Amino acid sequence: MNKFLFFQNAANDWNVYPLAKLKSVEGEDDALKFTFDVASGVDTISVTLDDDSDEILAMKAVAQLINKGPHSDGIIVIADDVNSVYAHSTMASVGAAA
Repeated sequence: MNKFLFFQNAANDWNVYPLAKLKSVEGEDDALKFTFDVASGVDTISVTLDDDSDEILAMKAVAQLINKGPHSDGIIVIADDVNSVYAHSTMASVGAAA
């Protein structure tokens, strides 16, 4: 089964990307930046972390969630502002795809 990563920042504003298209996850100052290969080049989604959070712990939590099973519907929620569901407790919000 294919896995998909889910990001939502508003009721009608969400993105779902195939895990296979994940190019990188970069830690920045209080944020993680997810980059995906798409037909038009790349999309980037930033997930803001609480102030002074450990980006490496948040990245490890994402990796553990991706590798954990089962994902019966194939959807792995990374950040969902509408339902307050996040891959790690330090995640605070998700930005729009850029």
